[in-house]
Order: sequence, then C-alpha cells, then structure tokens
Amino acid sequence: MECPYCKGTGFVEKDGVLELCSCRFEGADLQRLLNIPPRYIKEDFETYNPITPSQAVAKKACLAFAMSFDPKEGKGLTLVGPSDMGKTHLAVAILKTVYRTKRIRGLFFDTKDLLFRLQSSAVEGERYEKLMRAVLKVDLLVLDDLGNERLSEWRIETLSYIITHRYNYLKSTIITTNYPLRRTSSSTVGESLEERLSPSIVSKICQMGEVITLSP
Repeated sequence: MECPYCKGTGFVEKDGVLELCSCRFEGADLQRLLNIPPRYIKEDFETYNPITPSQAVAKKACLAFAMSFDPKEGKGLTLVGPSDMGKTHLAVAILKTVYRTKRIRGLFFDTKDLLFRLQSSAVEGERYEKLMRAVLKVDLLVLDDLGNERLSEWRIETLSYIITHRYNYLKSTIITTNYPLRRTSSSTVGESLEERLSPSIVSKICQMGEVITLSP
C-alpha cells in the first residue's frame, strides 16, 4: 500500500526542505520480508561511505538503479570486486530502497546458503518447490557472493537453471562476486567466474544488466 504522506517517493517536504519520510523506517520487518541477514539489516545508501572513486561510481549507479527500478524491464546489476568493497552493502541498500519507495518485494540470498537449503530440501518435494519457486519468480533477486561456494556438478546445474530462467523471463537479478567474470591473460587459471561456472552463464549475466567493477 502506498504511503499517504510521501506517495511512495520516500521523501516529504518540510519548510521547503526534502526529508526522508517516516515510512522508510516504519515497522515493516525487512529482515523477514526481504530475507536480509541480521549483519546487514542496517545497511543503506545513507550509511555507505565511498573511499575509492570506483565505490563512489558504484553507489551512484546502484542508487539510480533502485530509484528507477521497473520490474517489467527485467534489468539487473552485477557488482564485481574484491572483499571489503561494500558490494553486499549496496545490494541490500537497493533491496530496501526498492521496497520502501515502490513497495516491490525482493529477496536476498547468500548463494552458498541458498544452494545448501535447496540441496537439503530436495528430498522434501513441497519445501524444495516452494523455495525454488520464490527464487525463480520474485521480481528482484540478490545472489550474493556468487562463485565462492564449492561447486559440484549439481550446484553448477542449479545455478545455471536459476540464472537461465530469470534471464529468459526478464526477472531482475543483482549479483555480487569476488571473481572477475572472464579470465584475462594475467589472471590465475580457475579464478574467473566463467571457469568456475560456465561461459554461457557469464554471457547471460552480462546481458541481464550493467556490470560494475569496484577496486581498491
């Protein structure tokens, strides 16, 4: 339901000055609604303080993505870079902003945790199908730390299925990864996402939306 005060924009005017609307901090249990882990529940654009130029560019691009998000477009983002660049912080900030300003619910999953939950529920058909359906159908999905899990053939096939389905059905996906998408002449063998998953998966990821690289 649209906020009667800010009309879904997330901002209200007081004495000629724009301020954050109280609805952005109201009692919705975002941890439960968006599946955000407790460690990241307080993360937002306001608390992301860029140190490097690439972080500043990434913050601006992620905020623009969140404010203009339209689930019908099926556009996504992929954040690439080493640890401690704030990729997960930005992904959570997008989820929260999209929900607060547009009332569109997304879901956050650490990829390793998602695969574990799917694999452990595979023998329970109904539980597995419910989780997989949510992952495939949700308007905005975050796959955090993609490629960092131990990758068996089953896990690679499952990730391929999820990404291919969302690609085909124009479902927006935000991906964070510590791995470069493709191997370069100077990179170590096996240390790119296309080597860990497959070139076809990486090709789809690149076509699903903008790729943003964060660097120290």
